[in-house]
Amino acid sequence: MLFRSLLLVFGALVAPAQDSPAPAAADPVLAPIEARFAAAQVDPAQVVPLIFSVSAALPSLDGAQGHALAERLEPFAARAFFSPEALPGIERLGFTRHAVASGELPSAIAKRYRFGSGMFEYWNAGFDERRVAAGKELRVLDLSRSALQVIVDKQRYRLSLWVQTPGGEWVLAMYAPVGLGAPESPTPSGATTITSRVLNPAWTHPQTRQVFPHGHPDNVLGGYWIALDSAPFGGRTGIGLHGYTGSPTPDWIERGASNGCVRMLQRDVDRLFDLALEGTRVVLTP
Repeated sequence: MLFRSLLLVFGALVAPAQDSPAPAAADPVLAPIEARFAAAQVDPAQVVPLIFSVSAALPSLDGAQGHALAERLEPFAARAFFSPEALPGIERLGFTRHAVASGELPSAIAKRYRFGSGMFEYWNAGFDERRVAAGKELRVLDLSRSALQVIVDKQRYRLSLWVQTPGGEWVLAMYAPVGLGAPESPTPSGATTITSRVLNPAWTHPQTRQVFPHGHPDNVLGGYWIALDSAPFGGRTGIGLHGYTGSPTPDWIERGASNGCVRMLQRDVDRLFDLALEGTRVVLTP
């Protein structure tokens, strides 16, 4: 449940609640948020306040309410966290401008602010690392003194990415569908961390142990591998998050079909790969 997942973000755990019915229009919690959604549809200045409002409300909601609200927020969150759009108030989310120093490489800038270099293309229109000269300003998300957390809600087949802002609030940056483990090889539950990230990895078939290099038609990882620490899973190895190209999307998205890993759509794993670095906490709910 989304409510259960959000409580895990802050270190608490409760018994799962039952799904709630769709909220009435006069709901005292949701009515003001409905007004914010309407305003954000036409006014870019309302997008950042909407993200804060919805993110603050989600921990108080159960089941269907929270899921529906997070789904509706996703395109607005994508505008803020995964586009070059100059939204008013975006600095409240942790975005700032970095003036490139002489001889400074994008990879060094990304390391300073604790994100992967692939994010520059999301935040800076027309970004080309070969043309980054001294004095050029780049938009960056400063995560150097902040935190991220990934929650995989196995009941709803959703992955959420939460970002801690400079003010200490947690806001929802991404809410994406996933595929999970098949009944005979379920995705484990528990809190773990990302141990490594590999772009264009080889893939080892879990049954035959045959290794397929990147680019081979039988390599199904979609070019991304995000490995999880196996210790919290009783030593069960080979569990991670990755893209998937092994079968048509309807065969695995929002379904249990993997060998235990979390499968993601290509557009979503690309977004996650360069934000959720090594050491990022990942919670897989029961």
